Amino acid sequence: MKSEKILLAVILAALIYAQGLFTVQTATDESGDFQGPGWYSLPQNPVFKNGSVFDVTKFEVLYNASADALVFRITFADLGGNPWGSETGFSLQYVLIYISRGFPGNPWGTVSCTILRPDDGNVASGNAFFDEATRFFCPDPANLTQYKYTPGVRFSSLAPWDVAIFIGPKWGNETVNFVAVADVTGGTISVSPLPQVYASDNSIIAVVPRKLIPPTTRLMSDFPQPSWRYYVLVTSYDDYGPGRIRPFGPMAQEWTVGVGTANASAVLSGTVPRVLDILGLNTQLATFTAEAPATLVPQMLSWGDFPLAYTTTTVNRILPVTVTRTDTLTLTETETVTTTQVNVVTQTVREIVERPYVDPISYVVLGLGVIAGIAGALVAARRR
Repeated sequence: MKSEKILLAVILAALIYAQGLFTVQTATDESGDFQGPGWYSLPQNPVFKNGSVFDVTKFEVLYNASADALVFRITFADLGGNPWGSETGFSLQYVLIYISRGFPGNPWGTVSCTILRPDDGNVASGNAFFDEATRFFCPDPANLTQYKYTPGVRFSSLAPWDVAIFIGPKWGNETVNFVAVADVTGGTISVSPLPQVYASDNSIIAVVPRKLIPPTTRLMSDFPQPSWRYYVLVTSYDDYGPGRIRPFGPMAQEWTVGVGTANASAVLSGTVPRVLDILGLNTQLATFTAEAPATLVPQMLSWGDFPLAYTTTTVNRILPVTVTRTDTLTLTETETVTTTQVNVVTQTVREIVERPYVDPISYVVLGLGVIAGIAGALVAARRR
């Protein structure tokens, strides 16, 4: 019986390997929403095709069984070709994917990060994070001036990220193609290069081996779960811009995104979103002010054709995890009350006085007895 189960497992594993690529999760995005919060003016150079090259239409998470890797595919209305000959097959887009696997603990889980240029120097100070080897940078959440090197948005505190995947063009050693994993128990971030990034038709594809996104706490998975939430940001790549993002200024120019003169103070303070499209409603980007960046909510994806409860030697059983939390609250209440009470009681006392009672017949009997005694005494005296 045991050998039959082993044989069945081998056959099932062979079948899943033979099928190769599964769609695990997917989401579509509204077309034509590539102007940030809705009013940004795109750079004026014709290479940007009036902004359609930043318009995300679909986001997919695939599983390559033979390579045991997750494949992230981002599809655009128009990829715009590869005008500057990037090694990845695209030149214009910078895609940042942040994944919340459902566990808090990343000190930078609510801020957007980036890969700094060498010319940016080391701008990390306070509670910022900076990995010198890869130049991966997360700003101090409380220091808005550092946000101007990043996409400039925050994420919901209810769904902080612990995996960040950055995808962009590559020329020589200059690259932003990294995956960062935050250890939610240790408060640190490890950064690894992505082994493969390429373009296909109007899609950008990044391959992330599962070993690069290990669980960092109990119950966490390295395979997509229905409970995972995603933030997907698209901006314009610029190898000469701060944080490798094209400049955003009050007025649009040939190589500058225009955010409007009314938002000049937000540009200076670092709170203006340096983002052109996101997965979900772009109206979230409009919540920024000169004093505070926009805060985004995560997106839940639809489940694809991967069997949810399938078990193989490669993929562990994928089931939603329900965590029940019980809080016990003990209240001790002590109440001291001092009361002075005066009671006025009216009582009716009934006093009973008992008097001796002698029956009248007793007097008669007593008198007869006395007379008889006297008569007897007289008779006795005469006899003497």
